[in-house]
Amino acid sequence: MKLAKSFIAIAVISFFFASFITAEEPTGKDVFLNGKCNTCHAVASQAIESKQAAKYPDLSYLGDKGIAEATLIQYLKKEAKLNDKLHPVKFKGEDAQLNVLAKWLLTLKK
Repeated sequence: MKLAKSFIAIAVISFFFASFITAEEPTGKDVFLNGKCNTCHAVASQAIESKQAAKYPDLSYLGDKGIAEATLIQYLKKEAKLNDKLHPVKFKGEDAQLNVLAKWLLTLKK
């Protein structure tokens, strides 16, 4: 009986650690979609459509614009301006998510 309980305990602990270790970090695309950035912005190169595509820029080639990562992060936090404008909506996620998002957006090039 003790042996069976030990095996069960080991199995439960192994399952917990295996699921914890293999949990994937969200990608920039995940952060973009989960943050509902596609409410305004499309990323046609990634097959992401926007409900307001005519009003806001497609970000498919944002990486070609020469924006520094730190500047993009500040812009999305409404701490810096681009083209003399603040971003209309402040990013609501965690800093780690914002970093992943900014890195991903800057990889989007022709």
